Amino acid sequence: MRLKNPNLAYEALAQHYGWALQKVFDGLDPSFPQTERVIILEEDIHTSPDFLGFMKATSKLLDTDPNLFAVSAYNDNGHMVGDPGDVQRIVRSDFFPGLGWMMNRRLWKEELEAKWPKGYWDDWLREPVQRKDRHILRPEVSRTFHFGNQGGTSANQFGSILGRIKLNKENVDWSNLDLSYLSQDRFDQEYSKLVGQSTLAHSVEEALKSVESQNTKIEYNGIDQFKDLAHRLGIMEDEKAMVPRTSYHGVVEMRPLGNRLLFLTPPT
Repeated sequence: MRLKNPNLAYEALAQHYGWALQKVFDGLDPSFPQTERVIILEEDIHTSPDFLGFMKATSKLLDTDPNLFAVSAYNDNGHMVGDPGDVQRIVRSDFFPGLGWMMNRRLWKEELEAKWPKGYWDDWLREPVQRKDRHILRPEVSRTFHFGNQGGTSANQFGSILGRIKLNKENVDWSNLDLSYLSQDRFDQEYSKLVGQSTLAHSVEEALKSVESQNTKIEYNGIDQFKDLAHRLGIMEDEKAMVPRTSYHGVVEMRPLGNRLLFLTPPT
């Protein structure tokens, strides 16, 4: 069912989010004790066995790294992570996915509370003036799965992909994992090396052959070429504020055939 006036629905949703965040972070209502962090889940989301463990482990990074904006349990291209994908891997991203995410009190009280939008809160959070070049942590293999396919404010806009997102089934013990590789300097160095050492392909067909045996990259020039390549590869094509979904410094990754990574990247 498509809503007759989706603008009103988005406005109501944003107002509800703003009210709830204010209640939780103010701590003035006995029903909502003040907290330092909040995890936001819609009602039509399944979570993985290690969802809370993932959030707890990354909460320490969120609180101490000034270059982090939020943590999300979702990968917008989570249908392209191989089988089963690297269930212990977390990456930094410039794109805010939502769909099971965490923010802290500092961000709300010092920045967002005074200017919370009247509608379209998720796209608003993706705007440069809010994100301020900060990053979002997300897992390679999603810890949430969006199962709603009727009604809703978005009218199931990306249903063909949402229904194929792989939800992690393993109970990863995040408390025993070393996440120091996610510090920005180390992550940037190692990720740049990973992409830079990948084999350059000059077409989708060449890339899909190459990625059978080695990490591979395709370079794109501009958002229009990115969208064309994304469409042909079957990943999310859209962008918000000129940031493609899941991207980090313009790089979008996937595992289309198995264990090897395929990158769409600006010229390196």
